[in-house]
Amino acid sequence: MKGLVLLLLVAGVGFFGYPIMNEDTSSPCDALERAAIRTTIGLGHGQQQAGDLLMGQLVQGFSKGQFAAVAVKNQHPNLPASLACTMLYWKAITDPEAFRQAAAKGRL
Repeated sequence: MKGLVLLLLVAGVGFFGYPIMNEDTSSPCDALERAAIRTTIGLGHGQQQAGDLLMGQLVQGFSKGQFAAVAVKNQHPNLPASLACTMLYWKAITDPEAFRQAAAKGRL
């Protein structure tokens, strides 16, 4: 029983902690914004232009997760923003193409 509780605790810390540590942010919504910007401008796929990179850096500097928090509250009103942001962060990094398509349609 202790092993199961410990396993669930470690999984929960990993699920919520990884986005914050990986993106070097203070909130899951800020981590989601960074991953979303990186995913939507195509970083890592050879598609980015210098202007896209500059715009991505500027947008990341203005918001600290507030935009993502409002967006996820509109899409998922019954979930806490931190939980919804974390779930969408994992979607953005595990399936970037589906995330891009959902973002383009406004359905995250």
